[in-house]
Amino acid sequence: VSIWIGEMNSEDELLSYVDDGSFGQDFDFIMNPDAGRELVTKQQPVILSELVDGFSYSKEFSQACIEMAASLGFDKASSMVILYAFEYIPSKIISLKSPLKFIGVFDF
Repeated sequence: VSIWIGEMNSEDELLSYVDDGSFGQDFDFIMNPDAGRELVTKQQPVILSELVDGFSYSKEFSQACIEMAASLGFDKASSMVILYAFEYIPSKIISLKSPLKFIGVFDF
């Protein structure tokens, strides 16, 4: 799974960002609709363990995700996007204005 977190607290806003192509443009990849994606938003930032809980197969990757996010300086977020059948390789062409931050790729 490839995982991004951010501070978007509106599900409609997050869906629009992910589905309209801006997400892929910001991270320099073409979104594959068959890759399988899940997302969640909360009204306020919550600890990542609360945010990741409930995703399909989350028990398989949640601890690694939380540890990687902490190493990057993140312990809370209000949104998370997970792409299952996709191994994102970070591009040198990433929009610094993106509302999401890439956390990493994890096995599940």
